[in-house]
Amino acid sequence: MIRITGDISLTEGFFDLGAGVGTSIKSGKDPFSKIQKRKGDIWIGNFEGVTSDTSELKGYKAEMFRIAPKFLKNIFHFNYYCVANNHIMQHGSSAYRETLKNIKSFGSDYFGDIDKKSILFEYKSSKISITSFSLRKEEHFKPPLYWHSPEYVDIEKEYQKIKDADFKIVYLHWGNEYMNYPYPDQEKFAHWLIDLGFDLIIGLHPHVLQGYEVYKGKYIYYSIGNFVFNMKNSITCYGAIVNVERDEKEFRVSHSYIKIENDYFPIEVSAEEIPYKVQFDYLNTLYGRDVLHETYYMQDISRIRHNRLISRFYFIKNIFKLRFDVLLFLLKDFIVRRKIFRK
Repeated sequence: MIRITGDISLTEGFFDLGAGVGTSIKSGKDPFSKIQKRKGDIWIGNFEGVTSDTSELKGYKAEMFRIAPKFLKNIFHFNYYCVANNHIMQHGSSAYRETLKNIKSFGSDYFGDIDKKSILFEYKSSKISITSFSLRKEEHFKPPLYWHSPEYVDIEKEYQKIKDADFKIVYLHWGNEYMNYPYPDQEKFAHWLIDLGFDLIIGLHPHVLQGYEVYKGKYIYYSIGNFVFNMKNSITCYGAIVNVERDEKEFRVSHSYIKIENDYFPIEVSAEEIPYKVQFDYLNTLYGRDVLHETYYMQDISRIRHNRLISRFYFIKNIFKLRFDVLLFLLKDFIVRRKIFRK
């Protein structure tokens, strides 16, 4: 079975620096240890972070969303990692290239790079392609070295390179964080990709689940949420794995749910084990809305603010778990950010 997951951060961000996923991995834990890995399965995920020994940033900012490759050598790695996302360039071009090299050294391969937009592989005597790009704003390095905001004609050109594959997947970074339904323009774009000839669309970046639809017999998963991430908003702790299987006659698409437990690592669960409002049965009632632009983005801003409040509460609750030097840095940085915001 081909198993495609959501966002994977093997690093730490701002509020969990020194006390999150990366620290757990550095202690010798495997973030994928609770996931059943069967012989013959092919695993694909979004590598949302950097693995390098270098960074263009200084101080503690050089530690955020970055982990040294020596800590990732002994974990179970996916077959393929996507690198088209808004954190992969966070530490500069050298660290990005180092990340690509390190992914290969782990026995994996990557796609979504500006020079390697798609990857082809065989599964049960069929040729599978997966293509990736990001539609999110690049804030760290310009121009980015991954495939970013392509024009329609560029996507058409890439499609021509993989059109002979038996099953063609698009795996894209798009949408708005914490929103549980897509913006109407996303639906139009996803339909265009299917009309072009792709067989399956899988969305990432919102960090929460969104609904899926079947358009002209093809599945479109607007967001499958997180897979490994230290976020404390409860809705970010549930995600999905999209499964692709080949039988004698056709490809079959299905999904299963995961829950990120308190140790930041995922475990597969049934629909009955997760809240109704993060199940597809509910989320599938939300897409297709004729919502005004202003209404959608006001909802998005409200959800972002709510998530920040949860993150700050988590930070205060766990303040004594942090090293004093890290705590001092975070407090100083927070004060600076507040001053800039008030201006």
